Order: sequence, then C-alpha cells, then structure tokens
Amino acid sequence: MINIAVQALAVVGFLLLVSLCYRLLSFIWFYRLRRTSVQQYLHDDSSAYALITGASDGIGRAVAQELYDKGFNLIIHGRNEDKVRGVAEDLRARGSQDVQYFIADAENSGHDFAQLIKPLKRLNVTLVVHNVGGTIMSRERHAHPSSPHIPYTMIDGLSEADLQSIVTRNAFFPLFLTRALLPQLRLSAISGPVLVQFVGSQTADIAPPRLPVYSASKAFLRALARGLDNDERFWGAPTGVRFAYLALGEVRTHTHDSAHSATSPSAESLAQALVARIGCGKRAYTPYMWHAILQWLLGFLPETTVDDYAAEAMAEVFARRKKAA
Repeated sequence: MINIAVQALAVVGFLLLVSLCYRLLSFIWFYRLRRTSVQQYLHDDSSAYALITGASDGIGRAVAQELYDKGFNLIIHGRNEDKVRGVAEDLRARGSQDVQYFIADAENSGHDFAQLIKPLKRLNVTLVVHNVGGTIMSRERHAHPSSPHIPYTMIDGLSEADLQSIVTRNAFFPLFLTRALLPQLRLSAISGPVLVQFVGSQTADIAPPRLPVYSASKAFLRALARGLDNDERFWGAPTGVRFAYLALGEVRTHTHDSAHSATSPSAESLAQALVARIGCGKRAYTPYMWHAILQWLLGFLPETTVDDYAAEAMAEVFARRKKAA
C-alpha cells in the first residue's frame, strides 16, 4: 500500500516537473528566441496601414515609430491637433511611408465614429493598436504637470463626469471605434491577416486602491478582445480579423515618472517588446518580459498579500507625485 502511494506521488511529481519544464521552455521561446511575425500584416503590395490611438506621446508614439520603421503606413490618433500634426511630421521624416491622422478626445462621448474614419475608408488597415487610455490622475498630470491637486480619492470624491470620462476613455472609445472599423478590417482581411490589439493593464487583475474604475475598464477590454475574436471565428466562415489583449505593467512616461527599474521600462523599450510580439497567435498576453515575470510571481501569492503589495506601490506613486508637485 505504501509502495502504491509512493509511486502515485512520483507520477504526480513527474507530471508537475514536465509541466514546469514545458512552461519554462515556452517562456524562453516566447520572450527570447521567437522572431517577430509583424511582417505578415504588411500584405497587399505593402499598402498596409497600422492605426494607433493615443499616439501623440508616450507608448502610442513609441509604437508608431516602431511600426513605421518596420515599413507600415500609419494612421495616428490624438486629441490635440498641433501635437498630432507634429508627431506625423516627425514620423514622415523617418522614411517614405504615408502618415495620416484623425483628432478626437477619447474622454468625450457622442463622437460620430463613422464620420471620424470616413477619410480613411479606402485605406488597407491591417493592424490596429488601441493604446489610448489612462486614469484621471494621468489626465490631470498631463494637463497640469505642476498642480498639487491631482486627485487621489475614492469614487465618491469624484464627479459622475469624472467617472464617465475614465470609462469612456479606456473602454467605450476603443469599443465604438472598433465597431466602425470592422467592415473595413474584414475587407482588408481578404488579402491577408488583420489584427486588433487592446492595450490593457495588469491592474485589471490586481485592482489596486484608488484605481477601481480604471482597473474595471481594462478588464472589460480583456473580455471584449476574447468575445470579438470568437465573433469573427465562429458561426460562419472566419473573417480573418483577430483580436488580442495586452496586459502592461508600469511604464515610465512623461505622465508617469516612476523610478527606473527592470519592471518599469521606458515607453521605447515597451514599444519594442510590443511590436516584437505582434502576430504571436495568443489572445491575451504580456508583451514585456519583466512584466510577465512579475505577474507570474504574484500568481503564487495569496490575494491579500497581492493587495498589500499593490497598496504599497500606489502609496509610492502618490508620494512621488506629491513631492514633484
């Protein structure tokens, strides 16, 4: 009887070891050995366009630069026309591809999305990166860098308009823009693969204090990506349009002045990792390796411990911004 128990435990241990080795090798392949397949979206005589929202600065601008250097024509989005025009001019100076743009404040509701993209309807859009997003903290930090009144408060300390702007910016704007783009994307998919990416956040799983609405809106994107991907694959011939959700951790930008570390890359480093993983075939993943390692480690901890860690991390963010103000 004891021998049977020992053998059973040995089999279980062996299977666990095999599983661990497989996951480790898959991790090494995905982050260190796999070559990028972003070029598969440059089809139809290199007339392919990548559309990036929130591309006037930070991660969006860095992603636009990476994709432009890979040979894509670009459609960039922002809310400040002077800034977006300047980014477009800088991009055009890097090469010979076309750069177009459209202007819309992602925090505002009531956009006529069909009208917004009407000038772009004839373009072969094969890649969409829904990067626009952020919290009310990042919005205020962007608008008033030296203001000491950046709101670090619970939801009853914010107005309904503030809460609606967070949800609209992070969830409804990419949802409604995707809805308007889908017929055009399906046409592009006739000649090759098309991918729509939603840039999310690891806060969707952690939900740290003072970010409940932001975290929830990012979790919405994760479910949306999976649901839309299933919509395009089942109950009829697959359209060739695929969707993916990207879970990002902390990134250093001009609106988020975190300390330099392996788990807090620059926007440029994050963009390189994001573009390198495009076309990997996964529907939900973390593009930056050190963010993935941190996420994996947190998965071993009890939920209460993760909550304590997230609260401490947020307290450090508040302290840095208060000191800077």
